[in-house]
Amino acid sequence: MKRPTVASLKKVTAENLAGLGAERLAEILVGVANTRPELKRRLRMELAAAQGAEHLALEIDKRLGSLETSRSKVSWRQRATFIRDLDALRDLIASRLGPLDRDAALSRMWLFVDVASRVNLRVRDRDGSMAAVFDRAASDVGALLRETEATAAAEALASAVARHPAGWAGWLPRVLEGAPPDLAQAALRSLSARQGATAAWLPLIRALADAADDADAYRSTFTAEALRTPSVAAEVAERLLRADRVEEAGQVLEAAAAKPGRGWTGARSRPAEPDYDWETAWIEYLDRSGQGEVAQQARWASFERTLSAERAKAFTRRLSGFDDVEAEGRAFERAAAHEDFQRGLQFLMDWPALPEAARMIQDRAEEIRVEDELAQLWAAKLRIRHPAAAHLLLRKAAAAAFRRRDFATCDRLTQEADSIVLP
Repeated sequence: MKRPTVASLKKVTAENLAGLGAERLAEILVGVANTRPELKRRLRMELAAAQGAEHLALEIDKRLGSLETSRSKVSWRQRATFIRDLDALRDLIASRLGPLDRDAALSRMWLFVDVASRVNLRVRDRDGSMAAVFDRAASDVGALLRETEATAAAEALASAVARHPAGWAGWLPRVLEGAPPDLAQAALRSLSARQGATAAWLPLIRALADAADDADAYRSTFTAEALRTPSVAAEVAERLLRADRVEEAGQVLEAAAAKPGRGWTGARSRPAEPDYDWETAWIEYLDRSGQGEVAQQARWASFERTLSAERAKAFTRRLSGFDDVEAEGRAFERAAAHEDFQRGLQFLMDWPALPEAARMIQDRAEEIRVEDELAQLWAAKLRIRHPAAAHLLLRKAAAAAFRRRDFATCDRLTQEADSIVLP
């Protein structure tokens, strides 16, 4: 067996440190802790945990009280240490107090989440690291709630949400992840019955309704006027379809469909384009209600209008024999001839249909108008099998950059084009 080297033995690892012995390590920790208050506080809490849940809970309560009452700003020099200390407190509640006393840990975790509004006033969270601490706390709450009696857990969750709806708009999905529907249903009932509801509660009620698979509760958060908006109707219909309430979904969608006099674009013979999400839900409704042929017609019409690769693929997947190949060919021809060069090429690249994309570039060279980033991205995909098309695309993008006097971009695109080996 190979003996460890002196260099490896000097590395700071758990194994090497254990070799120093408990007494020496304790001396080192005490020495460092005397210069670092957050480490000293952590060590005191670990010692309290060794004495039992009530002793650890007392130390945690002291720290939570300090966070609740302190108003001093945290400087940029103190920021990293403060956030590490905050996360250490979260971890102590979840991983140390939790196994000792779940109810005590949950009550402290509610308090921990509540201090978010306080510490946000004291710390500038430029990179989102403090927000990440409270996101993790929300996940910890979810794990603790899943082991708590449903009624009590739901009541506590509803109370927390009502106290700080702005924060819970982001945290609630983390709490509900993996939660049983009965917890979400009970919390939904509790929150809906509370006084003092504001508009800030609506996204929370919707999140609870989704977790509880309650389409009616979700729909109730919208006014009758809002339900006639295509995007809202699509959201509600999606949930009704998920609950297998197909006819109701169709009624909601039909009520929001563009009609003469509403949603038109000037000339009465020219209605506004359907909302894409509404159209997606409408197509699913047609399929689910036994109108498959009409759904196919809607998919193709949507593709022709939007050049959506998603729509075209959904259309061709439902064809048999060689019909799918023929439909693909028609879709490629439609994209290659589209009046908006970039949209047409985008479709072919997204499919991907690289030979057709290369042919489009060469056939319509004088019409090439493509954003710089897209030109580079697409050229990278084309350069191996279709180097001439990739070279032409980059050259045209470089020329456009030169005309608008963006010489740095012009040089970069030109260099990229020159790096392509032409046949």
